[in-house]
Amino acid sequence: MADKDGVHRIWKKMKSSFRKMNDAEYTCMISSLVKLGDFEEAEKLYSEWESVSGTGDARVPNILLAAYINGDQMEKAENFYQRIVEKGEVFKKLEELGDTEGVEKLLVVLRNAGHVSTKVYNSLLRAYANAGKMPLIVADRMEKDNVPPDEETHELIKLTSKMCISEVSGSL
Repeated sequence: MADKDGVHRIWKKMKSSFRKMNDAEYTCMISSLVKLGDFEEAEKLYSEWESVSGTGDARVPNILLAAYINGDQMEKAENFYQRIVEKGEVFKKLEELGDTEGVEKLLVVLRNAGHVSTKVYNSLLRAYANAGKMPLIVADRMEKDNVPPDEETHELIKLTSKMCISEVSGSL
């Protein structure tokens, strides 16, 4: 309710009461800070989350990335995206978990920021392969995004084409 001090007070109280915060708590706090326009504190908290969380939950960085994009702060969004890519934590973790929904959501955020690439689509395909699912219309989506497939893309499409069809995502 536009009360930065109250948000910080609650966070400090929670940190003193609990030994370790989980992703949901970081997500809530970062989201609150973003809504209050306190991007500097939100980034600090993201850095803290990055150093203590082993999950690589894409929802946490997506909050900041989406806020930058929605706020038309494209340079900040690009810099933040580069930070995420350098760390590799998000896509790799989603791939390992076969979290196709998470990868699809991250793909939409990156598409909106103008940063889809062959590497991103290959990550999407690896997540589907790990989930044992066949993604729909990937080649068409890549063409629409003006992203060229590479040898790995073709191999992954061939591999996933033998799997069960996944449900159509609303983010296509």
